[in-house]
Amino acid sequence: MNQTQPKSTAASPNGGTSRRHPFFSQLRVRLLALVLLAILPALGLVVYTAWEQRRAAMKEALLAAQRVVSFAASSQKQHVEASKQLLATLTQLKEVRPDHASEAEVLFRNLLQVHAVYANIGGIDADGYLFASALPHTNRVYVGDRSYFQVARDTLKFAVGEYQTGRVSGKPTMNLAHPIKDPATGQFLGVVFVALDLAWLTQLAARAELPDGSTLTAVDRNGTVLVRYALNATMERDWVGQSITNRTRVTMLMRQGQDLMGVATGLDGVKRLYTSTPLSRTGGLVDAHVIVGIPVSVAYAAAHHTLVQNLIFLGIVSVLALGAAWIASDVFVLRQVRGLVSAARQMRHGDLSARSGVGHAPGEIGQLAQSFDEMASTLEGRVADLQRAEAELKGFNEELEQRVVERTLELKRSNEDLEQFAYVASHDLQEPLRMINNYLQLLQQRYQQQLDAPGREFVGFALDGAKRMQQLIQDLLTYSRVGTHGKEMVTTSCAEALEHALANLRMAITEAQAEITHESLPALRGDPIQLTQLFQNLVGNAIKFRGSGPPRVQIGAQRKGADWEFHVADTGIGIAQQDFERIFVVFQHLHSSEKYPGTGIGLAVCKKIVERHGGRIWVESKLGKGTTFRFTLPAQES
Repeated sequence: MNQTQPKSTAASPNGGTSRRHPFFSQLRVRLLALVLLAILPALGLVVYTAWEQRRAAMKEALLAAQRVVSFAASSQKQHVEASKQLLATLTQLKEVRPDHASEAEVLFRNLLQVHAVYANIGGIDADGYLFASALPHTNRVYVGDRSYFQVARDTLKFAVGEYQTGRVSGKPTMNLAHPIKDPATGQFLGVVFVALDLAWLTQLAARAELPDGSTLTAVDRNGTVLVRYALNATMERDWVGQSITNRTRVTMLMRQGQDLMGVATGLDGVKRLYTSTPLSRTGGLVDAHVIVGIPVSVAYAAAHHTLVQNLIFLGIVSVLALGAAWIASDVFVLRQVRGLVSAARQMRHGDLSARSGVGHAPGEIGQLAQSFDEMASTLEGRVADLQRAEAELKGFNEELEQRVVERTLELKRSNEDLEQFAYVASHDLQEPLRMINNYLQLLQQRYQQQLDAPGREFVGFALDGAKRMQQLIQDLLTYSRVGTHGKEMVTTSCAEALEHALANLRMAITEAQAEITHESLPALRGDPIQLTQLFQNLVGNAIKFRGSGPPRVQIGAQRKGADWEFHVADTGIGIAQQDFERIFVVFQHLHSSEKYPGTGIGLAVCKKIVERHGGRIWVESKLGKGTTFRFTLPAQES
């Protein structure tokens, strides 16, 4: 006898179904994943350390740049103050007058050689023309439209001009002027001015020891580059005089007089850490910004180097840890697990004598192997007992099956004999019953006047009993013929069978004023005469057991799986639930024969017809709510 095998979702390697081995379902992969999870905190620490180093490097670079721009702002204040004192002194000298132009030029040239911070030193007469300049060939140049001249002339006070490219010097400068007045009358004679060369900013940047690639840029309030210095830049172009209003995000900040600090892309496309400070002339009026930028790559170089070193070290440690886990998992875990898996597979294929082969040592795997071997031993014993029990049960089943076959044959012969007896008995009883009925009718017709009232009543009772007896015999004959005289099963239209049944019931339908409706009915294999009789009995019952109003009967069918489910629903008096099974038993009456005449065999015939066709019949009803008979018939195979 074949032993029972447990079901499994995965077939054996030699079976038709492929065995799936998802990558992460392997024990070794899961162990390696645990090692990687253990390494993750170290990786997080490395990344966090690098992030902190980047933040510290950014802060340090911004502070270095801030020191440069702060020094630039303070240096400018010193230059302005020194220039103011110089100009005030010059206005006291008699040589610095429009009528002493030649002497003034000599003085200005000597001063320019001493003060390299200036691009030019000169004097302007009251009409706005240069009368003397430290630069050659500049006399009679008109500069009366410059703001520093106009402010000094109108206020007769020290004035600071805007950041500009000098008309005489051709250099980015900031001009400072002081009015020249007649000592006696106080009349305005002109101004003496100095042009502060902004090149001092580049010298400041060169001395600031900024890293390679750093830049210092000075822009005026219109976004025009006044000074551009790039430390050790290889591809730096000349930006002086260029407008960057629409090319950098710092323009708005500069126009609003705000400090800038953060990361941005420079004019040359290099990402830098930038900081800036406004340069004001007087009274806090911001006319320019000094912006210092340090390349991000340079600022973060140390942090990046440390990050790379830490990642390399962590990678080496991870590889070593994974390698150790790979080897150790095979030595300490997988070999024992493979033994368990191999034994389990052998048991699944029927070899219940298989054992794990793993020593029963302390520890989880040893305990698992011990439990597995004990389970296998117990299972082997129980399967042997089960096989013996199954062998005995099989013998009992074979003997029982033989008895069932014999009993079935006996019941079949008995049923056939009973049906044949019922048919013969009902057929043979009709002739003597017909003779009794005929003589009773003759007795009633010829001797009715000679009989007294009780005699005539007795003859009536006899005739009525004979008629009911004849009806019972005919119904019994009909019932017996369902199984013994049925027609061959052929393709039959249920709609046509229903039409024949309604034609047979036409008089009853007319008399009861019944309303009969039906849906589309299918065609199937069946006995057309018996299907007609089935519909006729069900519709006839619906008309007979009607309520106070005209009966309404509805017939339909619905496909359910391999069967058609039919229903015949009416609006009659209904049936109590406890009588659902009784109504299909032969000669069962739920009502008196006087109120509802009949033999009580119609539904039994319906049940036998349905069962002969391979279906079943049942009823759904409530008293006073109508009745629905449902039955199934096998659908015809296409």
